[in-house]
Amino acid sequence: MYQQVWLNVIAIIASLIIAGGLYGIFYLVVKQNAEIGIRAIHFLAIIFVLPLLIILGIYDKIDRGTIGTVVGVIIGYVLSGFGKESA
Repeated sequence: MYQQVWLNVIAIIASLIIAGGLYGIFYLVVKQNAEIGIRAIHFLAIIFVLPLLIILGIYDKIDRGTIGTVVGVIIGYVLSGFGKESA
């Protein structure tokens, strides 16, 4: 019983992270008139997909191999642009 409660708490925290990321992007676009650039897209990829993977993994909707593959793809995508930006 306690395990299910903790799983629900973790899922709620992950959902709050997604909501906070969405609020942050809306704040930048609406309040500061910023445009969505490559860094904002990287931020969205991390803020939306990783908590969603946590939620789906907690409730056994996807298996561990799939989670590892998707996390690897996201890390590769986010880190691929850093070499170009620093040069």
